[in-house]
Amino acid sequence: MRKTETPLTRREQEVLAALAKGFLYKEIALRLSISLDTVKKHCKNIYQKLNVRNRTEASNHFNSRKAA
Repeated sequence: MRKTETPLTRREQEVLAALAKGFLYKEIALRLSISLDTVKKHCKNIYQKLNVRNRTEASNHFNSRKAA
């Protein structure tokens, strides 16, 4: 049984969209004017909320929801 997903914050959605486009953490930090550590923290939260283990799974999740 799949755990109910916790909604992502607006910033987490922005980070996830950038991840899905293939940007590196450093590039995301520069584009969003946030620190690299903040990007890493957002990614950790995203992975937990989406119940995924890495950026590839998170990107796949993003793309599958976008297509639906």
